[in-house]
Amino acid sequence: MGFATRFSALQAALFLLAAPALAACPKPGDLAGGIAMRDDSGGVTVFRPGPAPGEVTETTLFDDNTGFFLRSAGGLLVRETHALENGAPVEDTVVTTQLEEPGRAFPVAEGRRVELGGTERDAGGAERSLSVVIETSLRRRVLYGDCAVEVIPVRLTYAYEDKAAQVEFLDYLPEFGISLFLGSGGAGQAPDIYRVVEIFKAPPQ
Repeated sequence: MGFATRFSALQAALFLLAAPALAACPKPGDLAGGIAMRDDSGGVTVFRPGPAPGEVTETTLFDDNTGFFLRSAGGLLVRETHALENGAPVEDTVVTTQLEEPGRAFPVAEGRRVELGGTERDAGGAERSLSVVIETSLRRRVLYGDCAVEVIPVRLTYAYEDKAAQVEFLDYLPEFGISLFLGSGGAGQAPDIYRVVEIFKAPPQ
């Protein structure tokens, strides 16, 4: 079984991992060394530059060393996800997504609506078509723990040919080029919402 959205990846595990005490607030440019986020699901997510220009990786771990990995274009559009067990990839959960003209979604700006088509492939090689609608709201300033950051709220709607549409809610941080996952649910249904507890500069690898 695989997953291609942040919410379905987050369901991989739900255990507590404590964040470092007295962690420093991130600054523009800190993505190179890692930016971390802790939410009330108990996981800590670390954002780092991806292997290709413009890519961002997200690694979320819980205290039992399970979690998930996500690679995205520009910190927003998912390209690959897989589960983690004992810190290692679970190969049969790998899902990759290829969207047509992803550059149309960037730069992320307030008050926009963009629709992209594409395909999703699971670990067994099966493909299905999907479309992603990206809708942004007005930019605002938010306090996460002790750190105030500029955010652009984003709503992503994933529509599939063979299953019900899913909606994700993110806060995109333009200063850092990353997105914080806030929750998800079926289209037209009440979403499951998570609370970001803090954001901080990640410790050295």
